[in-house]
Amino acid sequence: MESTVQAAPEKKRRDRGTGRIWQMGRIYWVQYYVHGRQVRESSHSEKQVVAQRLLDQRLLEARSGQNPGPKYERVRYEEMRDAYYASCKANGFRSLNVGRDGKPYFVTVNCLNPFFKGYRAVNITTDVLRKYREKRSAQEMKDSTINREVSCLRAMFNLAVRDGRLRQSDVPAHFPIVKERNARKGFFEKAEFLKLRDALPEELRAILTIGYFTGMRRGEIINLKWSHVDFLGGMLRLDADMTKTEQPRTVPLTGELLEALTERYLRRRPGAEYVFLWNDGALIKGFYRQWRKACKSVGLTNKIFHDLRRTGVRNLVRAGVPQSVAMDISGHKTISVFKRYNITSDADLQDAAKKVEKYIAEQKAETCPDNYPDTTKNTQTVANA
Repeated sequence: MESTVQAAPEKKRRDRGTGRIWQMGRIYWVQYYVHGRQVRESSHSEKQVVAQRLLDQRLLEARSGQNPGPKYERVRYEEMRDAYYASCKANGFRSLNVGRDGKPYFVTVNCLNPFFKGYRAVNITTDVLRKYREKRSAQEMKDSTINREVSCLRAMFNLAVRDGRLRQSDVPAHFPIVKERNARKGFFEKAEFLKLRDALPEELRAILTIGYFTGMRRGEIINLKWSHVDFLGGMLRLDADMTKTEQPRTVPLTGELLEALTERYLRRRPGAEYVFLWNDGALIKGFYRQWRKACKSVGLTNKIFHDLRRTGVRNLVRAGVPQSVAMDISGHKTISVFKRYNITSDADLQDAAKKVEKYIAEQKAETCPDNYPDTTKNTQTVANA
């Protein structure tokens, strides 16, 4: 009787380009090719179905032109932050500070660090960002502040994608930026400016005057040097490294503004390079305490120095200065931001109402002859009845 030996079933080979799954110990691994280069990756699971899903995802990413691989999943928040700092330093961002330890920092980024420390980039989703917003709102932070922080994190993600550290699919689908409802609209009336100027220390009065008449930024004013003041030509000539837009600017000197700087020049310290110094010769870098004290003494507790910038823009427009010239003086680069600073006051509204009232009265006089019956009294009589 002949014995038949049954052959073992031939193991089916996977189609070319579909990758490979195998088990190492109890963990399943996957293998696939990207641009001809073999990539092996652990599924971190003891289930073959999990490994199959991972392999299918990697193959789909490879076919769609992305660069699949586990390296993207290992990128952490700290790596994106440090790369962002390096980019800002290379581009000469003047708002980048240096701490006592010599490391660069942004105040905005320092607010992000406690929450996102240790986070993997792929785990920072829109839901996580909403939780961050909720936490910051619970700390009574303004919407504008939280928006700046979320925007800074978005810049980190965009930089990581450009540098090849992340894929576009790793970026959160949405960064929750809310409409800001706390934009300031403050400005100084002439009487308020005069009261505050008299209350400020003598060293700060010219700073206030420049801000009121020109709308220059505080940093531009306190960094003025005598080499920037052209008394003969009647101009302030700002260098590109002094302005926020990094473009040189010329500001005219006339009237009270010229008088304030002339008085300052006559009383300057011998050999002084900067225009604004304290009486002891130290450079004026900040004056928050003196500002708050003076404002409180004259009942202007809600005023900040940046209100002078809005005031300067409004003064230029009300004086009939063409918009393009006013933008050159104030240093605004876009019309949209310039218009936001062109604040309408209650006095402006009242003046407009008076002009409308005058116009209507003139129109009535032209259309109603002297012998035309006045219906105003009749209307009032019916109303009283």
